[in-house]
Amino acid sequence: MPPKPRRVTQREIARIAGVSQTTVSLVLNDRDGSNVRIPEETRERVREAIEAATYVADPAARRLAGLDNQIVGVFTYEPALSPESMDFYGPLLNGIERAAEQVGCDLLFFTSSPVAEDGTRRLFHRKTRLRLADGCILLGQQMDGAELERLVDERFPFVAVGRRDETDAKVPYVGLDYVTPTLALIDRAVALGHERAVYLHGGRPVPSARDRLAAIETAGAEGRLAFALGGSDDLGGLAALVREHGATVVFAEDAFVAEDAVHALTSAGLTVPADVSVAALGEVRGHRSDGRVLSGFHVPRERVAAVALDVLHELIASPVEDWDTLDTQRLLGAEVEPGETIVERTAR
Repeated sequence: MPPKPRRVTQREIARIAGVSQTTVSLVLNDRDGSNVRIPEETRERVREAIEAATYVADPAARRLAGLDNQIVGVFTYEPALSPESMDFYGPLLNGIERAAEQVGCDLLFFTSSPVAEDGTRRLFHRKTRLRLADGCILLGQQMDGAELERLVDERFPFVAVGRRDETDAKVPYVGLDYVTPTLALIDRAVALGHERAVYLHGGRPVPSARDRLAAIETAGAEGRLAFALGGSDDLGGLAALVREHGATVVFAEDAFVAEDAVHALTSAGLTVPADVSVAALGEVRGHRSDGRVLSGFHVPRERVAAVALDVLHELIASPVEDWDTLDTQRLLGAEVEPGETIVERTAR
C-alpha cells in the first residue's frame, strides 16, 4: 500500500503562526468562533498558517478550520464522456451536477490521470489534483481496492457510486439494489408459467454483476426457475442452449445483451416473445424488441448520484471522529418495468 502522506502537526502550525500550540488547539476545536479569549487577529493568523501548511497535506485540518473550498471532485475510473459510455455515465453526471447546484458547490472533473492500456485510470497518479477538492465522488464499474483502502485510511472524504466489495475497508457508497428487482422479475416469469430459463452474463468482476448472478443462483436453488448459464460475449449458440435446456425465457445482464439475444434467437428461427420471452436485468428505457417495450428495470441513476453527493456533503461537514456513526453505505431500489417481452408461456 502506498505510504501515508505526512500529517501536519499542531506544533508546526503554531511555529508558522507564531502562537502557542494551545492556541492552535483552541482554534481547531472552536468551529463556531465562540471562544472570545482568542482575538480575531490571532485566529486569522492560525487559519492562514493552517492553509499554508495543509493545503495539500491535511484536508481534515482545513475543514476543522473552516477553510474548505466548496469544490467537489469527480473522478471516473473509465472514460465517461465517450459515446459508448454516456448511456451509463450521463444520468450519473447529470444527477451530480444538479445536486451540486443545490448545495452551492463547484465540481472539479479530474481528467489529468492518463487512461491505461486496460482502459482504466488511477486515482493516485502524480498528475491527479485530488486534494484541491474538499471531497470526491468516485464513478466506475470497477474500482481499485488498494486506492479505496488508502482513501479510507487517510480519512479523505469520498463516496463511491455503486456498492463496493473490492476491499474489506468501510467504503462510503451509494448504489443500487439489483437483487430485489431481479427476484421480482423472476417471480413475474414464474407467475406467467415459465419453468426453465437461461441467464446470459459477462462474468465481469464488478459488484453489480455479482449481485445479479447471486440472485439468479438463489432463485435456482429455491426452485423458482431451473437456470442454465450462458455467456454474453458469443450468442451464436444461444438458440441451441435454449432448445437443449427447454427454456422459455432468457434473462440478460443488461439491455444491450438482451437486444443481441433477441437478434440471435430470431435469426435461428425462434419468435420473441411467442416462443421465448426475453428480459434485461438493467435499465430498459429506450430499448425495444420489434416495437415491444423490453421487460427489465428503471434504474434511478440521477437519484443515486444526488444521494451520493448528500452523503459526501455530510462527511465533509462532520468531524472525522464522527464518521463511523454516519450512514455512509446505502442501496436504493430499482423499479421493475414489466414491459411486453415476458409473456405467458404457451403450451408446446
